[in-house]
Amino acid sequence: MKKPLIVTITGIRPDFIRMAAVFRKLDERAEHVMIHTGQHYDDALSSVFFRDLEIRKPDFVLSSGRASATQYENLAYLAAEVPALLEREKLDPRWIVFLGDSNSALASVPLFKEGYRIAHIEGGMRSYDRRMPEEVNRVCCDYVSDLIFAYTPLYKQRLLGEGKRDENVQVVGNTITEIVRAHLPTEPRERAGIVADIHRSENLSSAAQFRHILEFLQAVGERLDQPVRLVRFARAQRLIDAHGLLDGLDRIELAGPFGFVEYLRLQYHAAVIVSDSGTAQEEGPLLGVPVVVPRNATERPESVEHGNSILVGETGPVARMVDDTMRFLDSYRWTPQSVEWLGDGSTSQSIVNGLVRD
Repeated sequence: MKKPLIVTITGIRPDFIRMAAVFRKLDERAEHVMIHTGQHYDDALSSVFFRDLEIRKPDFVLSSGRASATQYENLAYLAAEVPALLEREKLDPRWIVFLGDSNSALASVPLFKEGYRIAHIEGGMRSYDRRMPEEVNRVCCDYVSDLIFAYTPLYKQRLLGEGKRDENVQVVGNTITEIVRAHLPTEPRERAGIVADIHRSENLSSAAQFRHILEFLQAVGERLDQPVRLVRFARAQRLIDAHGLLDGLDRIELAGPFGFVEYLRLQYHAAVIVSDSGTAQEEGPLLGVPVVVPRNATERPESVEHGNSILVGETGPVARMVDDTMRFLDSYRWTPQSVEWLGDGSTSQSIVNGLVRD
């Protein structure tokens, strides 16, 4: 029997990590064409993750990141180039598969208009914070998708409430679970230091807002008597350099960027993770490390509900944010945490089963 043609379109660091096992299984069971949009194109955000996770070379690599200076130019490039590539290569896939919430995922909209069938992994996540470009991207990709793989029953219920049909949504667990479990460090934990990852638009919207978060990190470091290792991101680095945002904040040091395995080990040994990343709210629980989230809302409420993380807000008084953090860390020591909401580690198999079935 001829294998179905499945096209995957991914473009940023979290895509590569979460799709690693799906890529491998698709290569085994389908005629799999992998398109890398190039949204993240430098080694620190792209190639290193292919090496760490032993992902094969993509079939096509576009120039989304290099060809555009703004997200609008990025979207315009993808809207024109991706359909043109499929036509040029005479590809007629059963499914075009996207994951997540990046601009690469928003390329699903012009493809839907061209008549292609779209499948979306990570559907149904909602923070209901319309400031977030990621929220808009994910909602749009869900809207045009004929098949959605949701991580949890909550995400499926949201999709059904938005008008999706039950048979078009499958609850499969979280793709990150099997990836983290496959790369768990085996050495004894240090339980020392604070790992901080701040990169969301809402926290980098101005120098003043970023400085506020940095002052919060400094205060947490002082209360715990621990150094803060702040992961280096280009946009954050530019703000720091332009405005001297680390002046007087002696607990904070810039670190990285890191490959996946290296960063997983850094988090594993941390006393606490402070991050506005959604992924941290999943990786932290799987690693057994508490996560403090300087955001007002999250698309992963299960992490908070199961005691894995806490929302401390973005703009409140630093003293209050720190007090909330300390109370959470105290309770974390004696409160059982659950990771069942992240699934059993068979997600990639469930996704591929859904894509290749007749």
